[in-house]
Amino acid sequence: MSHTLFWFLCILGMSFLAACRSDPAPTPVKIRIEAHDYARCLRDSLCVEVHIKYPVVSSTDAALAQRLTDTLQSLVGALIDVGEPTETAPNQPFKRQIENLGPGLLKSLEADFGQDTSVQFMIYTVDAETKVLLDAPRYLSAEVSSYVYLGGAHGNGNTAYVTLHKATGRRVALEEIFSEPKALQPLVERAFLEANKAKGMSDEETTLENLLLSPEMGLPFPSNFCIVAEGIRMIYNPYEVTAYALGPTEFTLSWEQLGQLANRDKWLK
Repeated sequence: MSHTLFWFLCILGMSFLAACRSDPAPTPVKIRIEAHDYARCLRDSLCVEVHIKYPVVSSTDAALAQRLTDTLQSLVGALIDVGEPTETAPNQPFKRQIENLGPGLLKSLEADFGQDTSVQFMIYTVDAETKVLLDAPRYLSAEVSSYVYLGGAHGNGNTAYVTLHKATGRRVALEEIFSEPKALQPLVERAFLEANKAKGMSDEETTLENLLLSPEMGLPFPSNFCIVAEGIRMIYNPYEVTAYALGPTEFTLSWEQLGQLANRDKWLK
């Protein structure tokens, strides 16, 4: 074989391998976590506390960094949307949303309890935290968790997972991960039941018919999932498919469990 033909085949092979990858090699990015805190009281023990840790992405590709930042911050914004006042709505710019959140809640607290001297203790609370779960060469996974208490019997906690294509900022869809999504159903159901059994429930209690709010609809795939080093992490938030008292249901389907349903190397290398 001539040297020319040898190098031609090498170049052709490398081009073929590059074309087989799901994403082009992205520009390197860095993720830092910044904090916004707000704490004010109308009087002793009648207060508002806001603590938000949110992501900011930087890169030599400024447009890409902004797309990734916007997508991740939109998850935070959705979880801290308290419905009112309207200036904190998630369609507002994120920085304005978090800056207006505390003062807006203080106004609501004053309207609700400012003149009611019988209320001795009330703390409106909004907490949110962002964690990077996977920083692979081509993909980025993050978790955003929140806790909101605005009075009543209990607060509400929620968690959002996301995996992004680093090259474009686009969210990874479930259909991109699994070659046969329908074949995933038995694995999800088994993991869901095992995770609830681990909460201390008996074998008789851990059935889909007993756990689901709408058992006739079956167990849907969770809307919150992401890729992690161990496999695919999934979570059902309170009220999503089960009663609030059961709390969240979280589990990870390992690459070994998934077998041929998912290509580990595609996502981690």
